Amino acid sequence: MLPALQDVLLSGGDDRQLLDAGGRSRYGCPPCPDPTLVALGSSTASVISVPGYAAAGALHARCNTLLRRQPAAAVYASEAGRVRDALVALCGWPDTGAVLGASGTDLHLLAGHWLQPDCVVMIDGAETGSGLPAALRGHHYSSCAAHSTLVPAGAPLSDWQPALVMLSPRTTDGRLRDPEQVDADCVAAVTQAAEAGQRVLLVLTDLSKTGLLVPGRATVLALQQRWPALVTVLVDACQFRLSATSVRDYLACGFLVALTGSKFAGGPTFCGVLLVPGVLAERYRNRRLSAALGAYSCAADWPAQWHCGQSLPVSTNFGLLLRWQAALPGLQQFHRLPAAQVSALLTTFGRAVQARIASDPLLEALPVASLSRADAGWDSLQTVFPFLLRHADGSYFTAVQTRAVHRALMHGEHRYQLGQAVACGERDGRPVMALRLCASAPMVNAGAAGTSMTEDVLAALEVIAAHRRTVEAVG
Repeated sequence: MLPALQDVLLSGGDDRQLLDAGGRSRYGCPPCPDPTLVALGSSTASVISVPGYAAAGALHARCNTLLRRQPAAAVYASEAGRVRDALVALCGWPDTGAVLGASGTDLHLLAGHWLQPDCVVMIDGAETGSGLPAALRGHHYSSCAAHSTLVPAGAPLSDWQPALVMLSPRTTDGRLRDPEQVDADCVAAVTQAAEAGQRVLLVLTDLSKTGLLVPGRATVLALQQRWPALVTVLVDACQFRLSATSVRDYLACGFLVALTGSKFAGGPTFCGVLLVPGVLAERYRNRRLSAALGAYSCAADWPAQWHCGQSLPVSTNFGLLLRWQAALPGLQQFHRLPAAQVSALLTTFGRAVQARIASDPLLEALPVASLSRADAGWDSLQTVFPFLLRHADGSYFTAVQTRAVHRALMHGEHRYQLGQAVACGERDGRPVMALRLCASAPMVNAGAAGTSMTEDVLAALEVIAAHRRTVEAVG
């Protein structure tokens, strides 16, 4: 029998799931619904919804019934296959395979060890997950893993340790670099490695912490087509801020796509999936995986017909399973909405946020480049809005002060969850951080049902102003 529902939901991840004295993770998320929290921070994490919690509870009960007459591994394998099929049906492409993972970081670690490139090219670590550079270098990025209580953080998992090249999309003061120059840096790095005969894993980030798509799709596709035997592309779409059409476009290009249900999609933290196009599945399905990956994955997380998964332990991760079950209903509801309606709702939301930030001299929007996609759908719109806080004298809030405002928003009569403060260079000779207001699929679902998407975000900006004055007063 499984432990209690909340205990299962908190299992099978890493130390980011640990709860503080208030019963919340480092992202401010409890293991149960929190209807009094206004969730505007989906670029970092999302809180499990009431319908999602009910869906997880129903699966929890069904699994307990099945476990009375079947081995745990058989129950998990069957239910994991059902979840994979649902995700592929939602936004897949013919012959697409799916690999489940506890987090976006885990997906990158699994993909790296599976493909074994000589060189990895990715966006700067400040714009992506803090553990991603370590994971893509073949190292343990945390002190615990989904299938292991303790792992040696920072130590290599195996002999595979590729070279790592990181691209900087912003200048040292947080302003945008010319996207063409960033793409040129990418071309130079990949060209140097490929001309030396090295196999390259090129990570296309869609989207970064501050809403950037780097490097450009056309640049990445040209590099892959120039060196089809040496360059493999992994799309880091772990925020899931892209349409099913865009996912299919990436898969049709032969790109791997990493997604999670725990940000834009509105599911609980720590549920990920790696979509694998048929051309890559055919190439790598029989490659044996390192035994060290048993700390992060099990055989049933991979398609049963792929021999590579058979080199992993026959074990279970019911926490991962239940978290995906909680994410699916809202995600499926969102994907049923007409694209024109989604675009209209997000356009209204974006204009309101931008106008409010622009009207306040003590807020400064961090620039975000326009999104260029093969199809100009709703995911071409900005849905992450980073901004800096300023003092009355025009100077910028320090990183410590910005974090203080972020924490203060989670407490009080009206509570708001924003995206975690993210480092964005220096201003006035001191490091600064940006806060982030974000749209999400649950917000759009509610907007489609008649709820205002802008009321809460405008109220949050008023509360931010109040907290800013408090922080300013105490220094």
